[in-house]
Amino acid sequence: MTRGVWATVAVCALGGGCNSPQYYTAPPERVPPAANVSGATVQIADQRPAWEKKPFTGPVCLYHLDKSNPGGWAQLAEEANAVVAAMPEKPQRVDVEVTSYRLVRSGNTGKVYKEVGGKTSLDPRQRFNGTRQLNDEFRQRREERNVTAAAAGAGVADKSGKDIELAFASDDDPRMLLRDHPSGASCALKAKVTMTFPNGRKQTVDVSAFSRGTNDTGTAYWGEAIDYAAKSAVGQFGEQFRTAVGIKAESQPLPPSGENPNDDLRVRPSSGP
Repeated sequence: MTRGVWATVAVCALGGGCNSPQYYTAPPERVPPAANVSGATVQIADQRPAWEKKPFTGPVCLYHLDKSNPGGWAQLAEEANAVVAAMPEKPQRVDVEVTSYRLVRSGNTGKVYKEVGGKTSLDPRQRFNGTRQLNDEFRQRREERNVTAAAAGAGVADKSGKDIELAFASDDDPRMLLRDHPSGASCALKAKVTMTFPNGRKQTVDVSAFSRGTNDTGTAYWGEAIDYAAKSAVGQFGEQFRTAVGIKAESQPLPPSGENPNDDLRVRPSSGP
């Protein structure tokens, strides 16, 4: 064990700084009200467990959903409404029950410098492709481990450093339920979409989206990575919803070099568990 790791353990054990999440008071949740989309009522319902509604910071952070820009709830409502608007057969009502929605940052959150050929890469398309590759690699690792929802709850760490950070955490510490999130910024979204049609027929779609964002700024600023993770997860929600109702998923080419792909992201990473 390295000297730095021993120092972390000592601080956590003696100082108690790592022993509990640092809860903070977040702005009120802004879950969008019901919307009328081409005659269909679209309702977003927050059915997350209580612990997901209590944001905290520390070595592992669970942020409130409006930490991202745009806010997580607003993005989800916009995406759900867009799918309903594109449906050839309009339902009478669409209920989106969100059972889990997490915006997380954990692990090594210090300065990150990416060098390509000895120089820091600022090409947004290269940065986007790199993040996309990391998402795919992480999804593949999870599949290889055959991580089910129950196993994920038990905890699978992406890096051993996270185990050190939580070495003295109690079993009921909410951070233990976030150990399936990789180091860095990530967003996980699970929802049940129920469509009720005028003839009484119902169709249910279960959506599970996951995305991560990497800090390619060369600084300790993680805002862009958090925004990317949230937008990508909502994008996956939209793709899965569209596929389930028989609508071709939207896709557009990457923006030209010099433009930020996060400004209008339509080509999104492959979905994970």
